[in-house]
Amino acid sequence: MNNKLLFTIGLTLPILMGSCSDSFNAGNAADEGRVLLRPSVSTDIKVSRAMADDEIQQLSESCQIWISSEKGLVRKYDGIQSVPAEGIKLIGGQYTAEAWAGDSVPASFDERYFKAVEPFSVTAGGTTQVDLKCTIANTVVSVKYADAVDDALSDYTLTVGHSCGKLTWEGRDERRGYFMTNSRDKDLTYTLTGKRQDGSEYTLEGRIEAVKRATEYVINVNYEGVDVETGGAYFTIEIDESTVDITDEIVFISAPTILALYNQDLDKPVYGEAHKLTRQGFYIAAATKLKSVYVSAPSMAAEIGVSDGCFDVVRADESVLSALEANGVKVMRNYNAEQDIDNLKLTFEEELLNQLTDGTYEITVKASVEVPVEDGTPIEKTNEATMTIIISDADIETVPMEASDPTLWSTEATLTGKVLRDGVDNVGFNYREKGTQDWIYVEGSAASRAAAFAKGDIYTATITGLTPATTYEYVAVAGGIASTAVCEFTTDAEAQLPNAGFEEWQDSSAPFLIYAPGGEMFWDSGNHGSKTMGKNVTVPESGIKHSGERSIKLASQFVGVGSLGKFAAGNVFVGEYLYTDGTDGILGWGRPFTSRPKALKGYARYEPVAVTDVDNDNPLDGLAKGDMDRGIIYIALLDATINTTTSSKGTTYSAPVVVNTKKENKKPKALFNKDASNVIAYGKFSFTGKTEGSGMVEFTVPLEYYRTDVKPSYIICTASASEGGDYFTGGSGSVLYLDDLELVY
Repeated sequence: MNNKLLFTIGLTLPILMGSCSDSFNAGNAADEGRVLLRPSVSTDIKVSRAMADDEIQQLSESCQIWISSEKGLVRKYDGIQSVPAEGIKLIGGQYTAEAWAGDSVPASFDERYFKAVEPFSVTAGGTTQVDLKCTIANTVVSVKYADAVDDALSDYTLTVGHSCGKLTWEGRDERRGYFMTNSRDKDLTYTLTGKRQDGSEYTLEGRIEAVKRATEYVINVNYEGVDVETGGAYFTIEIDESTVDITDEIVFISAPTILALYNQDLDKPVYGEAHKLTRQGFYIAAATKLKSVYVSAPSMAAEIGVSDGCFDVVRADESVLSALEANGVKVMRNYNAEQDIDNLKLTFEEELLNQLTDGTYEITVKASVEVPVEDGTPIEKTNEATMTIIISDADIETVPMEASDPTLWSTEATLTGKVLRDGVDNVGFNYREKGTQDWIYVEGSAASRAAAFAKGDIYTATITGLTPATTYEYVAVAGGIASTAVCEFTTDAEAQLPNAGFEEWQDSSAPFLIYAPGGEMFWDSGNHGSKTMGKNVTVPESGIKHSGERSIKLASQFVGVGSLGKFAAGNVFVGEYLYTDGTDGILGWGRPFTSRPKALKGYARYEPVAVTDVDNDNPLDGLAKGDMDRGIIYIALLDATINTTTSSKGTTYSAPVVVNTKKENKKPKALFNKDASNVIAYGKFSFTGKTEGSGMVEFTVPLEYYRTDVKPSYIICTASASEGGDYFTGGSGSVLYLDDLELVY
């Protein structure tokens, strides 16, 4: 019997509230409609509650959703959590939603892959609900043995697979196997092996032709007795084909969404003067009935009229809610039983907030829902948010600094204050390393102002000479009087590239990998592609080095047999080799990185030869056949932009930079572009001849910052013994050695 586990990710709510509205209906632009996505995943196994939690987490994080129109891709979401809870606004028209979840591996007993495609239309001013039901995209295989098989065969196994992957069932293994097929691997082959009663080996092979996705093939192994002609055991295999059935359903709901009302950001405090505050509030949205909305505001207990300042607005009876409203806490709830969607608005009115005196007040809201489970205790999903209100009669206020603030560096930071009254002067800041006693004063300034500041003016001060990766406190000051709020910031760490001395390798693997066994990959190379022809273009080197036991050797060479093959440049890069497309490698460049160095330095030895191979589309000057080859190393800092590529097998890969050296149907190669909009800083160093001496020489790559308004999210660094390697151009025999790379701050 086949079972179904349906995970419905409840993320979008058809009844919503605007940020400044008392109504639950959010308005749309005249030509826009709202799209509510409901992704779900149907699978073929029934799992326990604990397993369901783990699988939901993996599937929701891996799920990618694309929305396209006739003009191409218009929205892309990586992970269910990135889909807007309030819905997606789109111009009226025709669209197609696609979703992918799971892991698309060639063969696995555990990993499954799911896909969905759903066309839909958007009407201006309307709401469209799109059910994205991801169904299994694998071909499923299971094995059944007749009881009589054990009388004639022992130690039997069955191996099933294609050229990209195989699975082996040992004995009466009842697991299902999952395969991804493609245009080149439309069939599955199987091999039954075992030992006869006389100890001799037995083998039976066969093929399942033109297998289908979302289809299960049951391989039935039968024993028909003794073959009268040969006297040997006689086995037959029958294949049962059926669509993967769906019978059971379990629904998964995400935790409630908690937002601030009235354009307030919950990550930032609400500042104000006593008796001059405006209404504040929360909006809670849930994709099923709210179980609880627990409010904790102990610093406001007296004003609220609750002994400890804590109460549950969902479980409270009408008399409690009436008492809260009389004291300035209002609750507006709209539960739609038919759609099982809940919305709640919680406001703290002006008459309540204006009873507060100078100080800091926190209001924490914890909202929860329950997800029913067929065979156990319901799963509770909870979300929590805190609003901070700071009341002060100071002339200025301290503006908090986010960790992502681009003015925050490893040794300097720019502080910001805000003027609260007209005529204020003598503004500045006190700052100190957290945990110390003495404040340091620095004067503040503005770009332009009159003799004195006016209410609402912003002023700043840049402090230097700070210690990297250290937390500091600061407070705005005017006329010697400090603001109530003391804020913090932590300077950037001066991060370095892991394994930058190239000491850690997996030497015995095929291909050579540039990280220790059991470690985490940071660097990769083109060895994955060249190894298919028995060669590694990037290897460890112990003879030529600057320090330690090893350096890295990048050796350009022709990879192939006879005239069949390609020129491959010795290379190393920060990122991961994604897959091979024919004879071309598809690379994902970039690793997470948030520091901002000024340069990269290291040690190198370069031994070039004349260019032996030139591709017709090589655009680089001075790299014709017979010219001396050139080596290169370059580094770049990138913003948070992510690019994707999809292999011929349907697997989607993501990386900050996707490098595709394949040129197909006159389509240009996808290569790194230093002038792309996602590049924050860039620097390169070219090796234009043999380096001096017999050892390694020091080199430096200065970084030029194109943008200082944003912090980096990723770093790339790549080196090649042949600068034209992306165009299969270079000298077969050019070698570049690198060691002890270091980021300079």
